[in-house]
Amino acid sequence: MQWLTAYPIATISTLAFYLLLLSLAIPRLRAMIGPLFVHPIPPHQEYLRGFDTLRGFAASFVAIGHCYWVSNFVFGSIKTPSVIAFATKGVPMFAMLSGFLIFRSTLAIASISDLRAYAVRRFFRIYPVYLLGVVLCLLLGQYVGSQYFTGTALFVSDLFMFPVFFWPGGFANPPTWSLYVEVMFYAFLPFAVIVLGRRRMLMVAVIGVLAMILADYPSRFFVLWKYFLIGIIAAELSPRVAKNAAVLFGLGVVLLIIDLGGPRLDWVAKIGIGRLHEDGASIGLGLAFGLILLTLPHLDRISRALNILPLRLIGVISYSVYITQFVYIGINFSEINLFTQIGTVAIKPHLTNLTTMPKWYLPLVFFPGILFWGAVSFLLVEKPALRFGQRLIQRFAHLHKKVS
Repeated sequence: MQWLTAYPIATISTLAFYLLLLSLAIPRLRAMIGPLFVHPIPPHQEYLRGFDTLRGFAASFVAIGHCYWVSNFVFGSIKTPSVIAFATKGVPMFAMLSGFLIFRSTLAIASISDLRAYAVRRFFRIYPVYLLGVVLCLLLGQYVGSQYFTGTALFVSDLFMFPVFFWPGGFANPPTWSLYVEVMFYAFLPFAVIVLGRRRMLMVAVIGVLAMILADYPSRFFVLWKYFLIGIIAAELSPRVAKNAAVLFGLGVVLLIIDLGGPRLDWVAKIGIGRLHEDGASIGLGLAFGLILLTLPHLDRISRALNILPLRLIGVISYSVYITQFVYIGINFSEINLFTQIGTVAIKPHLTNLTTMPKWYLPLVFFPGILFWGAVSFLLVEKPALRFGQRLIQRFAHLHKKVS
């Protein structure tokens, strides 16, 4: 029973998450708890069933991958790379989902008031949970200086999201690297749509992807941009593929399964298109997941199946899961002093001496605890912030009517 007591915080957190799932299976409790885990702000475009689940899969994939990378010595000896070793693929999936969904939301921007509402929604969607991550990093002593910058400078940089402006000192919470790119995309996209117009966006996105493939470079920041553009392409092509949606969706699933095998199965790079990225950021992933995105809105049965409450719940809390995952890992492993040391040679000796757990311990006992704290973050921070942002938008609209 050592697996039950070795990491008590993980055990208790996972038990709480399983109790949450159990409550959703009881009709009376589901009627009470289910409404707590819904988006407080209705979508401005048609709600796309199944997309929350895809987002939940991407965030969970990244989180369980980080658990594995940090402490695979504990979670069983896995000598050959498994699909979990390439969980970084969840980040490009997130980017494609953002490209698809945020592009659709920008199409409704027709005035300064609409642009302001868009900015307010994005701010309260992103910053409050991000700020929670900053505060938790501060409490856990993650803001430590170096020969190039002080701990205070690092904290202030994180607080104001200076890495968005290419602040060179790094950041305390490792998963936020992709969030900074996403914030740049959020800021850039509405102006691109306004200047170029919707009719030109497909052409520009295609040209952008092709150019980025030709100029491919082993920088995760640069590489991520093409996935946002693939999401835009999928959003624009989606209305045109209704008749062949099932076939294309099946093709996308098959290609995704192949791509999850990692660089050794990167068939696009092997035929000479683009670079072979060891982190799994492949063109094949963009093609596979892009096909899934553009076809899912037309597949009613599949989208309904993906939209069942336990799966949808994980999608709803996905952003909170993404931001808080390293805090959960760090609290459970006292051997980890700084999150930025994770994956380095310096931390390896501290983890190799820990007791090895069965392989099933990671997915069934350790990882689900992250989802519990993601749910807590959603209820206490993310959801109230979204509601406040919506009230602010309504107040701006009311003042605008009074002035006009």
